[in-house]
Amino acid sequence: MRMTERGERYVVYDDFLPPEVFDQAVELMERSALGETGSVISAELDGPAHRTRGTHFPASIGETGSSGRPAVFTRVTQAVRTETGLFGAAGTDWDRLTFTFWQYPANSRLGWHNDAGRGRRGEYIVYLHREWDISWGGELMLIDQEPRTLLPAAGGGPDPEETTASGSAGLVNKILRTCERSPVAVLPRPNRLVMVMSDTLHTIRRVDHTAGENRRCSLTGFAYLNRKFQPDSERNRDLARNSILNSTTP
Repeated sequence: MRMTERGERYVVYDDFLPPEVFDQAVELMERSALGETGSVISAELDGPAHRTRGTHFPASIGETGSSGRPAVFTRVTQAVRTETGLFGAAGTDWDRLTFTFWQYPANSRLGWHNDAGRGRRGEYIVYLHREWDISWGGELMLIDQEPRTLLPAAGGGPDPEETTASGSAGLVNKILRTCERSPVAVLPRPNRLVMVMSDTLHTIRRVDHTAGENRRCSLTGFAYLNRKFQPDSERNRDLARNSILNSTTP
């Protein structure tokens, strides 16, 4: 495993899993039941994806001596534990993790959103396709900038009446015209781990039609603080901010 890129709100590791663990993770995904699901951002514009039901685990699965879980889950948890600058401290800032397999076929994408609220501290993505041509698209694009600085420059938050995909797209266009930095594009390289701080504005670019039957495959999840044990003030703050784009991504 080697760190190949770090920003203020994200980090990228390549060759994340040893070959045998990568193979095990791919085989686990292939054995899992994936169902087609519509985008919660815009089913009409984004197209369908395929996913498993999410699983939830305590932060303890990353502790030394823990066993009985898929090795990829344990290794991701251990990586999250080391990134305190992005996720905070295990047990204090987050105590649970989710894991879901996702597959995006040709012509599908996921629109701009920021995964805020619900006790989330950050997300992680491990790419599990065995090959990926650079021309197939599917990049993770993100704005590596503190989200609270984006809305004032764009003229404020979304109009309460603008809860449609086109309304959110209009806000994103304003943000991209006024934000200080251009979006960062992270290629979905096989066996790459990407970790992103919660509330970071990001999108999955459309998978090009030339990908054919090849799907953009990943293991994705969130580190979060169990809402049952969140202080009321923090829980209310999460509910209030939820998403600058009125997104409710699971």
